[in-house]
Amino acid sequence: MEVVAYNAYDLKYISWKDISYNPALGTGQIQIRDIHYVELEERTTWEFCQLLDRKYLQSSRRSFEEWLALANKHGWIKSSD
Repeated sequence: MEVVAYNAYDLKYISWKDISYNPALGTGQIQIRDIHYVELEERTTWEFCQLLDRKYLQSSRRSFEEWLALANKHGWIKSSD
């Protein structure tokens, strides 16, 4: 077998419309719509984290308070102490 082509993408640059959160995959799992046809959007790491949070809230139909409880439970929020 011979590899004749490949594509590599920085996940944080995958466009909003090409990333989805699928609750059926489990907590924290994202899905790329079609990895062969993605658009890229320039964003910072912080903006990407915010995108993931919005996708989760939008797709899971959970409240911010439910998200916050889950984030605290799993240690997703780091204190600056």
